[in-house]
Amino acid sequence: MSPAHRIVAGIAALLALALGFAWPRLPAPVAASAPDTEFSAERALAQLRRIAARPHPTGTSADDEVRDTIVEQLRALGFTVHVQDTTSLTDVYAARWGLPVVAAHVRNVVARRAGRERGPALMLMAHYDSREVAPGASDDGFGVVTLLETARALAASPQLRHDLVLLFTEGEEQGLMGARAFFADSAAASDVGLVLNFEARGDRGPVFMFQTSEHAASLVDAMASAAPDVVASSLSQEVYRRMPNDTDLTVALQAGVAAMNFANLGGFERYHQSTDTVDNASAATLQHHGSYALALARMFGEAEPLVPAARGDEVYFDFGPIFIHYRTRLALPLAMAAALLGALAFFTRAQRRPLRIGGSLAAIGIVLAAPVTAAAVAAGVGWLAGHAGAESLTTQFARDGVKDAYDGAMATLGAAVAWGGLAASRSKGVRAVEMAAGTFVVWAALALALAALLPGGSFLYLWPAAAMVLAAAWPVVPVHGLVAMVTLAIVVPLARQLGVVFGPSFAPAIAGIAASATIAAFPLLEVLAGSRRWSGPVALATASLAVMACAIAWPAFDPSTPRPDSLLYVVDADQGKATWRSTDRAPDAWTSSVLSGAARAAASDVFPRSKRQLLTAPAPPVDVGRPGIEVVSDSREGDTRTFRVHVQPPPGAEALSLSVPPGYVTTASVEGRPFATEPDDGWLDLAYFGPPPWGLDVTLTGKPGPPIPIHLVAQLRGLPGSAFPGSQRPSGVMPGVGWNALFTSDMTLVTMSYTR
Repeated sequence: MSPAHRIVAGIAALLALALGFAWPRLPAPVAASAPDTEFSAERALAQLRRIAARPHPTGTSADDEVRDTIVEQLRALGFTVHVQDTTSLTDVYAARWGLPVVAAHVRNVVARRAGRERGPALMLMAHYDSREVAPGASDDGFGVVTLLETARALAASPQLRHDLVLLFTEGEEQGLMGARAFFADSAAASDVGLVLNFEARGDRGPVFMFQTSEHAASLVDAMASAAPDVVASSLSQEVYRRMPNDTDLTVALQAGVAAMNFANLGGFERYHQSTDTVDNASAATLQHHGSYALALARMFGEAEPLVPAARGDEVYFDFGPIFIHYRTRLALPLAMAAALLGALAFFTRAQRRPLRIGGSLAAIGIVLAAPVTAAAVAAGVGWLAGHAGAESLTTQFARDGVKDAYDGAMATLGAAVAWGGLAASRSKGVRAVEMAAGTFVVWAALALALAALLPGGSFLYLWPAAAMVLAAAWPVVPVHGLVAMVTLAIVVPLARQLGVVFGPSFAPAIAGIAASATIAAFPLLEVLAGSRRWSGPVALATASLAVMACAIAWPAFDPSTPRPDSLLYVVDADQGKATWRSTDRAPDAWTSSVLSGAARAAASDVFPRSKRQLLTAPAPPVDVGRPGIEVVSDSREGDTRTFRVHVQPPPGAEALSLSVPPGYVTTASVEGRPFATEPDDGWLDLAYFGPPPWGLDVTLTGKPGPPIPIHLVAQLRGLPGSAFPGSQRPSGVMPGVGWNALFTSDMTLVTMSYTR
């Protein structure tokens, strides 16, 4: 190839990279001086400073203050406000994972602004509770202030056609408890025709519309026409509906309501952590939430009907700044058309110079093997690198720069492996046209398979394959550049999103994706490399190792991204003894002052069904209070014993756990909400979050027999200072938060037993 061809190829490669990495872009935050009818991130941030001033988990006084703020703001805007106060209970997670039955005392804020006409209401939803140590600026302070600022803008605007309902749920973090209570018990639930839910899984990044109700083509069309800066992918919808993850929208979907779900994903290292603060929150991300909420509220609020008639599902994705969407019924015909046109183009080329069967099969083999090989090599390199700097490369709580460097190193390594395999095949005599044909065959086949089985993900292979058709018919450098641009514009945002969502553990898959993109762009890369066929793979491999070394060398944590550790204080109120516990693998410089010489032991003395091993060391006992049980009644009728008790939590208790071993009871109820023993092991196991200070009424039923042993655990905030004088953490360390709220660090657990 001539120097001119290489210049054109270089420009095309740069454009392809720019298109892949430059989007999505966030909108600029709007100042507080903007007109009242606009959404202003600056105004919303002022509200966020009140909402996220401190951690406010379900049932705490801090959560009461947040709720009072929400109610005050909405009433001042002229909304009719009602607080739904009830106990909510679910055994979904007990059935799914063998966890305790979960219940909570929740108070949902339900606000309504009447529309001009009667009919179904549009509902915007967010949850106002946070996790145990998180101020919750993003999760879900973003959602709360998005709704409040949208309400303010709408209150300053003409009345909508439809009623607008704003639902602020409590107890989402414990199992969607507020949403379950609303859709099960609130009279307002029957009025809701469409739900827009706003969530966050980090404190920055673009806001994705990542989930819809079934047959939501009309909703996607409406979003595309009304909302600016749309970021969405039907692949996310296909993947999320197959995952066990939930948000409040899960309950709305189960109720059969049309719905859309929005969330930002960037900044996972602060998700549920003490660093989820207003100072770390992105104003641009908040503006992006608001751009969806206000535009869609106005559009759907004026639509007639509120929810357009269902017209099936859609394939949708972002292509640089363009949002593309079309009916899923077109996915298979488009894939078939691309396959047939590609076959025709390669057949026409073969008339001039026949394709060799051996060379074509070898090319197909390379195309199939390269991503798998790249992922395997990346996994091996990651394992080796992890042992050299495991802390920085194996945790999702590390600084973004470290994680980005790691993902970038893996992507570069995947590209190097693929390019090396392709260069080797070319050295062995595989022709360029045979390589192009083999690549097209694989991508077209995958496009056909996905169009038939997973249509929402078919665009990943369909449109690069369609571009390959043009390259087969017109094999010139600009068209090869078009193939690279189409491929990178689609797969680069996907790889970046997957890296954010799944963290360092997904890096080998990113390497495989990079290998696939490299194969698609190989005709362009070959023009760039010219006769120096191995220069590209060597350069990429060298760059990968250099970036990997940087990822290992860079500190994974700093004062703005602290390292999590774990310490709990556990009091056995029956024996008057106390212990320190930790979910960490080993004590660190701070926890070792009380965990020195700690042994690993089962946590079954605290939670009898738990098989978890914790670091355990003796602690000085401190009187922190204890739960109490008062017998209300104990009656027998036939072969059924009904045992009613009132459980009194100690002052400040944020959660209560109650368990009874197998063989004593079969069913129970708490605050009138019935539940049963675990089907697999027969335990009665309940975790109740936000117990009211006046206590809980619990009823146990079973056959008459021996006395019933009841085990109680109360969770209290903080570590007793008298037991741990050095309880103030050093800079760069924060309380660890896991998926199980009862093992959250910096909490006191009080256990006691009662038998009757």
